[in-house]
Amino acid sequence: MDVPDSDFGSDGWGFESLRTHSKSCRANAGADPGCEPNARFHASDRWDRFRYRAFMDVRADLLDAQRSAWDALTRPGTWWTGPQQAELAATALAAMTSACPLPPWTAPSTVAGFLADDLVAPAAAHDAIYRVAAHAATLTETWYEGMREALTDLAYVELVAIACNVAAVVAFRRAAGLEPWELSPPFDGEPTRTVPPDLVDAEMNWVRVTAPADEKAAVVQAFTSVPAELDRLWTLAAAQYIPNLEMVDPLWTRGTLSRPQTELVAARISQLRECFY
Repeated sequence: MDVPDSDFGSDGWGFESLRTHSKSCRANAGADPGCEPNARFHASDRWDRFRYRAFMDVRADLLDAQRSAWDALTRPGTWWTGPQQAELAATALAAMTSACPLPPWTAPSTVAGFLADDLVAPAAAHDAIYRVAAHAATLTETWYEGMREALTDLAYVELVAIACNVAAVVAFRRAAGLEPWELSPPFDGEPTRTVPPDLVDAEMNWVRVTAPADEKAAVVQAFTSVPAELDRLWTLAAAQYIPNLEMVDPLWTRGTLSRPQTELVAARISQLRECFY
């Protein structure tokens, strides 16, 4: 049975265009008995499964870092406009919160009615961010090369950053039992299209990075071709994990978890998320 229109937008995400994705769940229902029509859009219901219903004080620096990253999702970036970023963030959000995501070999653009008819971002970009958000462990270099041809490598880097920013906020607020944030209406304006002058190929990454290559960890140099996103990554990492300058200190702590405890949690999460790094 279809969910009435009035139920959309009340799930806390506030991005009405997400309703277009619900049609794909009907297409999947025959193949997956657990995938009921519109199941992917009962976001508030799914959120309740994880909600601890407890009051929580969130550190100011953590809240500020996540709010900054979230707000950036609807503003012009380096390669995507504000409306394009908002649209891609909504697709990433749908992939991360779906009760029955599309399998990695099925691109959203190939499913009738899955994407809106009036997209402002290329269909290939939606295909890419959906797979990054839902099935990152299945990516291959051959798949990336196809996306590079369709989008350019630097636009792809920023697209991955959009998915990362959505994941950071959504995963934290869900695990902490906090209300989900809404995506704000997109801002007009053109992307900066800033290209660093010292881009080179790398051995440890598929994407180009700033020189010198391969002197830092792959996860560190991956976003160097889009400096604004690199800065945002470090801001989030400093608040959610460990400040960059403290990485070398095995005894560093915020006064709660010890450094070994922090690394144990980080390693376990990475394993569960099938993180390459």
